[in-house]
Amino acid sequence: MDGVGFVVKNYSELLLDKGHQVYAIVSGSVAEEGYEYDRNHGIDYTIRSTMVPLPGISPYGIVVKNMEFRKEVREIEFDILHTHAPFFLGRFAEQLNRHKQIPLISTFHSLYKDDFYGFTHSHTMTEHLIRMILRHYNAADEVWTPTEWSKRKLHGYGFEGEIQVVENGCDLPVPTPQEYRAYAEEGHHIVGVPKHIPLLLYIGQLKKEKNLELLIEALAIAHAHHAQFHMVFVGSGPDKAHFKRMIDDLQLKSHVTFTGKITDREQIKALLAASTLFLFPSQYDTSALVLREAAAFSLPLLNTLGSSTAGVSTDNVNGFVAKNNAKDYGRRLVQLLGQPQLCKNVGLEANSTLYRNWGDVVDEVEQRYLELKAKGPKAKRKRLNSR
Repeated sequence: MDGVGFVVKNYSELLLDKGHQVYAIVSGSVAEEGYEYDRNHGIDYTIRSTMVPLPGISPYGIVVKNMEFRKEVREIEFDILHTHAPFFLGRFAEQLNRHKQIPLISTFHSLYKDDFYGFTHSHTMTEHLIRMILRHYNAADEVWTPTEWSKRKLHGYGFEGEIQVVENGCDLPVPTPQEYRAYAEEGHHIVGVPKHIPLLLYIGQLKKEKNLELLIEALAIAHAHHAQFHMVFVGSGPDKAHFKRMIDDLQLKSHVTFTGKITDREQIKALLAASTLFLFPSQYDTSALVLREAAAFSLPLLNTLGSSTAGVSTDNVNGFVAKNNAKDYGRRLVQLLGQPQLCKNVGLEANSTLYRNWGDVVDEVEQRYLELKAKGPKAKRKRLNSR
């Protein structure tokens, strides 16, 4: 489950709790495997299509929308459509928008330009693909994005319309002091590292776009300065083997743990509570959910200048910001490992200023949906205004 998946899951389940009828129209490599997951987790609001992964462009692929899938979706009497990606299912939503004459919202979550260039290595093809996805956002009645930073990115792609900022939230409740201590104890047990060794944490996809080469090089700098630490990488991704080779080459293997993907949220809480710093150098994420998850456990992020997470952080107040290079990131890491009380104080301020639960977010989303439903889609509004 990636960050966008968590957004869809929380929107869906909290709107269902409010008494609305909600469907999540999603894709995966094998639809039946997805339905098996749903049955095991009590999820009954999904309609799944199969996506055929394409080599070299993970996580993208071709979505197979067979007749049974199309018929099931088209028979639903939707009031609002909301897409979270501009590709196959996004274009299908455009068709439903035109056919049913109901409003369409699209949220811009990802830096598609970086992805496109990463697998095409062609500026010309990248710009062509960007023009294709911009057609989707131009077709929407409203375009949302989770941060001012990502809003600027989408305008930088060439989108000229209005963009609403609707922030993301966190599904982790703030623990009581007693819960926090119990989670921290469990976190050290999971990693198997003595309590006097500071834990550094990263949770997310293991891919080069996340700036993890910089992170690993910074760890080598900290190690060369004889700083004590143990780094924990939680997640999986296409470049995991590459990062492991880097760590071996830099002789950091005894100071690093790769846990693989962890879906047990209790274990995630334990690792957040046990850690001293969350290392997040990514310049790729438009709105990292881990920022708020870490804030729930008063864990500060070490960001890089110019990133979306740095954009909502004040250095040394509710987060830490280093320049976007390994030398400066490593220097700041060494400093912070020597200042545990500063890390605690900044983490408490992150909890106070950056944490936002999904309940508050979905209250806002519900109100926006109701207002847009009352106004109707752009095509309908244009007809009324022309009379």
